[in-house]
Amino acid sequence: AVVIGGGFLGLEAAKALYDLGLQAHILEMAPHILPVQVDPAAGAMMKKKVEELGVKIHAGVKIEGVISGPGGVTGVKIVEDGKETVVEAGLVCVSAGIRPRDELAKACGLELGSRGGVKVDDRLR
Repeated sequence: AVVIGGGFLGLEAAKALYDLGLQAHILEMAPHILPVQVDPAAGAMMKKKVEELGVKIHAGVKIEGVISGPGGVTGVKIVEDGKETVVEAGLVCVSAGIRPRDELAKACGLELGSRGGVKVDDRLR
């Protein structure tokens, strides 16, 4: 099984697949897992711990596409370390990053938060 996305939800999905007895691979475009939450050193520590469970992490990869055959999904084509390869999988879970769609708010002159989206106070106003 492959999980596309190495954030919190991607790690949680990979753990669920692991608990089901499936060999799980996490594919992350950033150089390390949890790229929004932790720095590279903490990401490396997390990778070590997750891989000790048996989940394989592929960080810094480019996802080229999902490969399918007559019976369904067969793998995900990636570029890893400059080489094109296929991670074989019969199941793909997408847990890719979320980006706010704040074009309308911006066009209306509303103040935006530092990571996008409409800025609110501690009472969500």
